[in-house]
Amino acid sequence: MINLERRKQILDILAQEGTIKTNDLSERLNVTGATIRTDLRDLAREGAIIRYHGGVRLPERPHTDIGENYMVRSVTHVGLKSRIGRVAARLVGTGNSIIMDASSTTFHMIPYLKDTDDVTVITNGIHTAMELQHHSNFKSIILLGGMLRPHSGAIEGVMSREMIGRLSADYYFVSGNGFSVDVGLSGNNFFELELKRLCADRSKHIVALVDSTKIGADSASAFIPLSRIDYLVTDDGIDPEAVKICESKGIKVLIAGEN
Repeated sequence: MINLERRKQILDILAQEGTIKTNDLSERLNVTGATIRTDLRDLAREGAIIRYHGGVRLPERPHTDIGENYMVRSVTHVGLKSRIGRVAARLVGTGNSIIMDASSTTFHMIPYLKDTDDVTVITNGIHTAMELQHHSNFKSIILLGGMLRPHSGAIEGVMSREMIGRLSADYYFVSGNGFSVDVGLSGNNFFELELKRLCADRSKHIVALVDSTKIGADSASAFIPLSRIDYLVTDDGIDPEAVKICESKGIKVLIAGEN
């Protein structure tokens, strides 16, 4: 989490200043040159920044492309996502099989799954799978095969769809670009959304992990309607009226407070 917070600071500085020298970043964040170079290498590899001799800058491309970048998403609203991840992880019991999507929100469940045992995790998120393999308490970790989408950390395609058709799970933990009481979960990438629909079909319970900044927003394509969602895990910034509507539809709303 310290790495994520520091990398968010780097992106915040670049958002304000556009470009900065590597040595200046090291001094401003009070870390060693080796540490800052590691951060910059990872951010550049994900396409979030561009390095040049002695410094870094933001890439010159539309903001919508930046929004799809996993590294950028992973350092956005970290506190909210961590709280949501903690509450969502409580749903997982010994021996469960779960599907986790490739979102940065479900990624924040991982630290809170350390007390579970004999759990099988299925995911199309390469970052999720890489983090899960650092823990020894899982029965198995299944990474869906297919095409890796650049900078998103998500695997998609025909092979992924074929694999998920042979699997099933107790819970599907999933997020999206938007969530509203009218359309449910929505997103932007049509290929990944098709896989998300299939994962939902292969799961007994669907758990939507959505921070309050996305509540009431609709993206390009709805992929899981409100009627299919069993749990909504969000934070205390959600509009109470939205909670009432969700509960009236049979959704269990779990609100992650600060403690």
